[in-house]
Amino acid sequence: MTRGPYNIIPRTHARVEIKYIAGNKKLDSDELKTYIQELLDESLRTIIMEVEIWINSKVAKREGDLRESLIKFLKRSIPPPSTVGELRGIRLVLGVGAEIDYAKYVNKMTMSRVRHMGTWLEHSGAPAMSRGKPIFLDDPRAVGFYHDKMVDFGKERFHTNVDKAKYKYNSGA
Repeated sequence: MTRGPYNIIPRTHARVEIKYIAGNKKLDSDELKTYIQELLDESLRTIIMEVEIWINSKVAKREGDLRESLIKFLKRSIPPPSTVGELRGIRLVLGVGAEIDYAKYVNKMTMSRVRHMGTWLEHSGAPAMSRGKPIFLDDPRAVGFYHDKMVDFGKERFHTNVDKAKYKYNSGA
C-alpha cells in the first residue's frame, strides 16, 4: 500500500501555555498532565468531527474518493484509549493528508476549476466522465487550494475547542 503524496502532509506545531490551560488550579505534576491530556483529547475529538464536516462541504467531490481518503486519514488521529494513570506525553496530533495520488494536483486548483453548479460538462465544455461513464457534477461549495484552508481551519478550531474543553472541565459539566 502506498502512502500517497508526502508533500501534502505538513507538520504543524502549536504551543499552548500551561498557565493558560490550567488557570489558577493547584495541581501536582501528574494531575496537571492528566488534566491537560483530557483537555487535548476532548479538543481532538471535536476537531476531527468539525474538520470532517468541513471536508464534506468544501473539498471537491467528483466521485468522493478524495473526501473519503481525507476523512480516513483524519480519523487515524484518534489515539487509542489510555488506561488510568497512563500519559501519552501531552500531545495532540491531527493528521491531515490523503492517500490518493492526484490529491496534490487538486490542491493546486483554483476555486473556478473545482466548483461545479449542476452540470454534465467540464469547464472546457467536454462531457464529464469518470471511469468511462458520464457523471453529474454538482459541487457549488468546493474551494480551491483545499489543503491549506483545511489546515488553517483545524488550527483555528483547535484554539476554540481547547477553550470549550477548559470551560467544561473547570465548570464541572
